[in-house]
Formats: sequence, structure tokens, C-alpha cells
Amino acid sequence: MAKANILENSYYNWLKKELDFKDISDGYISISTPFIDTNYDNISLFANFTDKNHVTVSDFGYTVFNLEELDININKRNKTVWSIFESTLNSFGVTNDNGNLSITTTLDKFPIAKTRLLNAILRLNDLVYLSKETVSSSFNDLIGEFLTDSNVLFTPDIEIPSSRGISSHFDFSIPSKSGNERLVKTCGRPNDINQAKIFNFDVKQTSSVRDAYFIFLLNDYTHKTEIKDNMYSVSLIDVEDKAKVSGFNAIRKENNLLVNA
Repeated sequence: MAKANILENSYYNWLKKELDFKDISDGYISISTPFIDTNYDNISLFANFTDKNHVTVSDFGYTVFNLEELDININKRNKTVWSIFESTLNSFGVTNDNGNLSITTTLDKFPIAKTRLLNAILRLNDLVYLSKETVSSSFNDLIGEFLTDSNVLFTPDIEIPSSRGISSHFDFSIPSKSGNERLVKTCGRPNDINQAKIFNFDVKQTSSVRDAYFIFLLNDYTHKTEIKDNMYSVSLIDVEDKAKVSGFNAIRKENNLLVNA
């Protein structure tokens, strides 16, 4: 077996063990994930069959509930938070029904839907770390403005399917003079180990189907926080030759990674 296949199988075996599927009441299946929410509990999703070929996966309203418990009011009166909330749901194709976040899909697309919803929840949890007094835009807005001001062409919100039927989401795609594009995933919290794990997963599954260089861009700009070493080590496990982790402060000071790509 090729070394790449050995690593791939090892990673998917780990992921399978970390995901716990259980039948619960009223025909629902609970899915416990290895990722942590704002209360430091494992994020759980819930799936049910709407018919034999369609599945709805949802969070049962826990994401919005947890945010509002922390005084993050998600409504149209809070314009900035509402804008980030709506933009995130649109990016990942998530439906909001009175705070219940969900995706309905065909059975064969269930892995993609589950991954989209989980990514949306993790992105929304960043709202906890945005000061209600100072927040004026999301981290992705800041990056988009920076790229535009630097005359860098880019495409936002890229989703790339893998050979295993699971798609990966990247926040920006930047064409490169060398021929292989830059695929950028952002992280609003500079030390969010959940996002580091997801970046590593996405690089491993996407690199086999896309000729690209992968960049994990961390928000040490508005947070003014030093990036911990484990963000680099977890993000780059077995992908050091095709990926890089950088804080936004470094990019702003001397950007050869994005602007001159």
C-alpha cells in the first residue's frame, strides 16, 4: 500500500472513532463530534430521515441558544452580528428556522451536509470572542479588504469535493503565478484548536484532488494574541510540504505569501 494511502486510512480511522452515532427518540440519530462548543462540551448534531432518500441534520437550536446565553444577541437589531450570522449560513448552505440550524439533503450527500453544518457552527462560535463595542466586521471581511487593496485577485467561499464524497470549504482561492492556486482557510480565534484539526483534515483530503498550496490564516490582528505552538503543530501534521500557518499581522507587515503568490 502506498504511504499516502496508509496515512489517509489512518486519519479516516481516527475520525470514525471520534464520531459517535446513536439512535435516540422519535427516529433521531445523535452524532457526537470531537469538536468543542462555547461551553467546552462536545458539539452534537442530530439527524433524521425525512423519507427513505432524504436526511435533515440539525443542531436542535443549541448554537444560537448558547450564544444568546453569553449575551450575543442574534437579531436584525444587532446589525453587525446579524450580518456575520447570515453570511456564515449562506456560505455553508445552512437554514435558520427560529434558531434551529439545519441542512436537508439526499442520503448520498449526508457527509457533505454534516461537514457544512459543523463548519458553520464552529464559525458562529467565533462571535463569542468579538467585542460588542468594537466589532465592525468579520475576520474574512478584513482579509477581503486587504486583498482588494493589494490588487490581489481572489474568489471567496470555495467548496471542493474529495474522492470520498466529503467536501472541504476554503474561505479564499487566490490564483498563483507559479500555476498552483493558494487555498486559504481562516480562523477568527487565533488559538482555536478545533479549526486547526479541520484545516489539517481538509488539506489531507483536498490535496489528492487539487493542485494547490494551502494557507491557514489566523486572526492575531484584532485579538492581539500570541499564536500558540500547538496551532502550528496540529495544523501541519504530515502536510508541512504543502501548507503554511500564518498570523494576519505577519501578512500585513510583509506579504509574500498571498500578494506575490
